[in-house]
Amino acid sequence: MALLKGEGTHQILYGGADIFSGLRHNRGYLARPDHAGEFPTVLLVHGADGITASVKSAARQLARYGLAVVGPDLFRGTRLPRRPLPEWPTSDRVAVDLADAVMWMASPDTPWVRPGPIGVLAFDRAAIPALRFAAGRDLIGSVALVSPVLDEEVPAATAPVLAFAAKGDSPPPAVGWAEWVLYGGVDGGLLDEAADDYRWDVAEDVIARTVAFFSGDPPV
Repeated sequence: MALLKGEGTHQILYGGADIFSGLRHNRGYLARPDHAGEFPTVLLVHGADGITASVKSAARQLARYGLAVVGPDLFRGTRLPRRPLPEWPTSDRVAVDLADAVMWMASPDTPWVRPGPIGVLAFDRAAIPALRFAAGRDLIGSVALVSPVLDEEVPAATAPVLAFAAKGDSPPPAVGWAEWVLYGGVDGGLLDEAADDYRWDVAEDVIARTVAFFSGDPPV
């Protein structure tokens, strides 16, 4: 873990994490405020490119504003080539990894997790698996989606959903349950710092709205 000073309201710890659930072990990424206390907690579900530098950056930014973020590696340590993208894990395997992460977050190993509902933040391909995982689970209090890929039947939402997308990515009619925030001048990778059309003002707005959403503050 490393200490990071920077913008926001908290200094943070961040780095790789060992996620244990019974006899199972997975690696992941953790970012949280660097002081004693219990914090609103977010389960981060990375997209098709894995836990990229941009995903880690988003986790650290959320932590700077008082959220604890845990992101399991859905590829389970597999070394990822730049192209072609690796095969996306099955829904069942993703569900197991997310359940293991939630169990770890509720264990004595994580005294910094505030008891009660947690948030879920999912990127691109992870949107539908995250919605499926959240459906019917009282422990999931809210779901945020960044550049969601909704190319399958969308599960019925049982928690508030906030979705961020480029204006050209029109929300399908079946997603009437979500509040959508649409941005012009970008091509979908809203938090992808490596994208040619990356805009810091858009990314900053996504982070600010996500912090408010998971913290229970009124929307900006």
